[in-house]
Formats: sequence, structure tokens, C-alpha cells
Amino acid sequence: MKKVSQDPLFKKGVWIKEQQGNLTIGSLDKNDETVMVIPDHLSLKILEFENDMIEALYGEDKVLFNPAVIDMEKLLKNIGKLFKENNLRISFSGTKECVFKADYDEIFNLIKVFVFSSLPDVSKNETAPLIYINASVLQNHLCIIYRDSESISKPAKLKDEINFIKTVLKGEISYKETSGDKSYYDIMIPSK
Repeated sequence: MKKVSQDPLFKKGVWIKEQQGNLTIGSLDKNDETVMVIPDHLSLKILEFENDMIEALYGEDKVLFNPAVIDMEKLLKNIGKLFKENNLRISFSGTKECVFKADYDEIFNLIKVFVFSSLPDVSKNETAPLIYINASVLQNHLCIIYRDSESISKPAKLKDEINFIKTVLKGEISYKETSGDKSYYDIMIPSK
């Protein structure tokens, strides 16, 4: 198998179309005009999914997609899946009426870097901390209280991310230390 591009296929999008008795596939990337025939074994699977796709597109349970709005519950679940081997405690409170508009990848990657900043150096045999992410959407602002049980994460590790929150996301972040060497980040990011 040839080396596949590093970009995820579904990030750019694909089309599938029946042509000349074959199912064909191509990329929606304007720089890639390649059209390939889908192998028979994969064509059978795609045809099995066709009814489910029709239901998702036209059925009574269809859900309209708004690319500006982030489903924070789903984003936080995906963080939990990414770090399933670690000890994360994630909570979210919000309602359907409170929406947060932002770039999914920016917020996901930001939280991911915070979690990495709390993970101990494996070579030192440190115990893994409990990582707490308490998020809510209030008045269309994303509010996050982030901490780890061992206070491993420090602002010096996250200078770029703190600057990103303040300058690009136009948010606020503070780092607070409490008694007993406990600390936490208080983050507020306004909706776009």
C-alpha cells in the first residue's frame, strides 16, 4: 500500500458516485482530481450503508449541521476518548439554548495541550494525577476550570497556549494557587 497523505480523508471531504457501472470515489480537495474505482468488497459495504445515509439526510430524525457551533459535550467526550488511559474527570453543564461558536479544532487542541501539560514524565515513575476539566457555556461564553491533582501543569509550560487564548480567542485565563500546593486554571473564551 502506498503512503497515504497525512491529512485525514474526511477533513477535506470525498464524493462517491456510480459511473459506468462502478462506484467511484474522489477527493473534494481542488488540488486532487484523481478518480478511483472502489473495490467490490468495499462497494458492497457502501451500498449497505446507503439506506442509513438516506435516512440521515432526508429522514425525520435528521439534524441540521451548523458549522459555527461547537457541540461541547461531544468535544469533551472526544478528549476523554483520546486520554482514555489517563485519569480524567470531565464534567459539562449547558443547555441547548446556550451555544458556543468557535473553531472545533482550536478548542480541542487547546484542551489537549493542557492535558498533556498535566501528564507526568514517564521516565521519573511519577504517579498519574487526576485531571479535572469542569466546563460550562454561560451567556454564550465557554468557561473552563482546569486542574490536576498533583499541580503538575504550570503556566511556564503553556506560554503559547495562554497567549493564544488572550490574543486569538480574545479570552481570559488566570492561574490560581490555593493552600496546600493546589492550583487551577480559570479560562473564559467568548463565542465568535
